[in-house]
This record gives sequence, C-alpha cells and structure tokens, in this order.
Amino acid sequence: MVPTGFQLFQLVFQLIALLIAVFALAMAAFPRQMTRWQMRGPDGTTQIEPSRMRLLMTRLMGIFVAGIALLMAFGSRVILP
Repeated sequence: MVPTGFQLFQLVFQLIALLIAVFALAMAAFPRQMTRWQMRGPDGTTQIEPSRMRLLMTRLMGIFVAGIALLMAFGSRVILP
C-alpha cells in the first residue's frame, strides 16, 4: 500500500515529464521557429537564421529529450515503488 502523499508526488512527477516531452517534441518539430533570433541593427531589425547543422542537432536533441521524458512519465511506476 502506497501512502496518498506519495501517489500525489508520482502524479506530479508524471505530469511534469509529459510537459517536458510536449515541449521537446515541439522543439523537434519546429526548430527554425524555436531558434530564430531578432536583433536591432543599425538599419533596423535583423533576423539571425540558424545553420543546417544547428537545426539538425535541435531536432535530434528534441527527440532524445522527449524520449527520456516519456520513459520517465510511463516508466516511473517501475522506477518509483
């Protein structure tokens, strides 16, 4: 039998892991929008676009972080007693 406080902790742990997974998948799906910068230059606003390698690494890290977050969300019943 697990105490009620621990079940609440486990639920919050799973919800936070799912939230991290959602944002990581958004980062993997839309890397250009997530890494675009706007700066003020002498001629007005300037947009700095990321390179192709940076976009690829952003996608890969988003998928990796989402995978670990989903493992923590759905595997927490095995990890935490």
